[in-house]
Amino acid sequence: MAKTFTINPTPIPKYISSQDLLEGKRLYQSRGCGDCHDVDGSGRTFINDPAIGTISGANLTTGNGGILNERSDEELAIAIRHGVGKNGRALIFMPSTDFHGMTNEDVGKLISYLRSAPAVNKEPGDIKPGPLGRFLYLIGEIPIFVSAEQIDHDVKHLENLKPTVSLEYGKYVAATCTGCHGLQLIGGPIQGAPPEWPPAQSITKVGLTHYSESSFIQAIRTGKRPDGSEMKFPMPWQSLAKLTDTELKALWMYLQSI
Repeated sequence: MAKTFTINPTPIPKYISSQDLLEGKRLYQSRGCGDCHDVDGSGRTFINDPAIGTISGANLTTGNGGILNERSDEELAIAIRHGVGKNGRALIFMPSTDFHGMTNEDVGKLISYLRSAPAVNKEPGDIKPGPLGRFLYLIGEIPIFVSAEQIDHDVKHLENLKPTVSLEYGKYVAATCTGCHGLQLIGGPIQGAPPEWPPAQSITKVGLTHYSESSFIQAIRTGKRPDGSEMKFPMPWQSLAKLTDTELKALWMYLQSI
C-alpha cells in the first residue's frame, strides 16, 4: 500500500461555459462520485468497520481541508484515472478502474465543475485499512485497495468520444459498473463491502434475462425492477438515473453483447 508510481501527465482541457459545467456536474452525479465524496464534494467516511478499516473520500472543494488548491488539473486527472495521488503514492480504495478509460474531455468537464462548485470547509476523514482489509488485499480479494496496481499507466487516453447508441460507447459507460459488479460484470461479493451487503448480481445478458431495453431503463430511472421489487442499497440507482437516454441505451446494448 506504500507503493509509488510514476505517471506521465496528460494535458487536460479546461471548460468555463455553463453548459460544460452542467455536464461536469452530471458526470459527477451519474458516475457515483458522491458516494465517497458526498453530494457537495466535501468528502465522507463511507466505510467504518473495525475489521475492514475506516475509508474516507477526500474533500474535492477549494475550502479548508480540500485538495483542489493543492492540485493541478493534470494531477487530479491522474488521481481519477490512475489511482495515484501526490508524490506518486497509491490512493487507497480509489476505484480508478471505473474511470481509467474516461476521455480527456469528460475528465476536463468533471474537474472544471469541481473547481466551480462552492468551497466547503471540512477536514479530511481517516483512511486506515483494518487487519481484515489488509489480509483480504494481500490474498487478492480486495484489489481496489490499490487500484493503481490493476491499471495500464502507459495507455494513451482518448481526447473525446461521441455519445452514440453503440457497443463502443456502451462499454465506455459500463466501466462505471465495474466497481461493484466486477471487471467481467458477472457480479458476486462487492470488494471491501461489509458482510451485510448483498452480492452484486450479474448484469451480463444471462443476468438480465427478465429485462427488456425499456424495462432496464425504467428500472435505472425509478429503482424498481420489472417485478415491482425495489433496488436497495448499495445499488446507486439514484446516481445512475442521471445517465442520458443515449448512455442507457448504449449500456443496454453492450450488456446484451456479453
